[in-house]
Amino acid sequence: MDASSKTENYKTPKRVRMAPDERRVHILDAAQKLFFARGWDDVTIAEVLSAAEISKGGFYHHFSAKEDLLDGVVERFTTQALMAAQAARDATSGNALQRFNAFLAESNRWKAEQGRQMKFFIDVMLRPGNDVLFDRITTAANAAAMPVLLEMIGQGVDEGIFDIPDIALVGETIMGLSRGRRMVLKEAFYAAEQGDLDRATECLDRRMVAEAALIDRILGLPRGSVLLSNPTEYRLMLRAIVND
Repeated sequence: MDASSKTENYKTPKRVRMAPDERRVHILDAAQKLFFARGWDDVTIAEVLSAAEISKGGFYHHFSAKEDLLDGVVERFTTQALMAAQAARDATSGNALQRFNAFLAESNRWKAEQGRQMKFFIDVMLRPGNDVLFDRITTAANAAAMPVLLEMIGQGVDEGIFDIPDIALVGETIMGLSRGRRMVLKEAFYAAEQGDLDRATECLDRRMVAEAALIDRILGLPRGSVLLSNPTEYRLMLRAIVND
């Protein structure tokens, strides 16, 4: 029996009345705190139940497995990043491309400040044999971000800046790039753990510059228009992760 299903030796706590949505948030709060402090493998459902002071029935009303908690934590983290990035975009004057670049810059900056959280996600995504969890994290993050991306693409089309055949297809294609980053992330974080931040940063920068060039073409823009990479923020993020 793996850690995700261990609920032995668990005593049902006295139930605290909560609205369903409030209870779900409460469970995610408890799970997130445990995950970020101890990692994915070392946390069981029983420990989440205990930390949240909730019954097994209350838990399974909202989540069917430990992996569902991961989806919820990823969605929450991505939403927080999006809120920060959208605020920067909305505060930027200029055309759709300039606002898009402001969004990307703030997204990089925000993630660089979340060392402990990023370490948790990277550990889960890159551990050997965790292909399914990598896919779950990527899928959950992309689902949360897609509406915002489509909105920004649509604004670029409306302003005559982006020249594309179909907004939804372009959004799907851009989001799909994230699924191919696993080996690059693995190489970068291995280098960072060995103390070679220059090499680690270069790995991420090289990949993201290439992705930006591809996105330029997809959006019908001159090369160098989309500023996807930020080596300074990557270095800060890598240092925070390995030193956490």
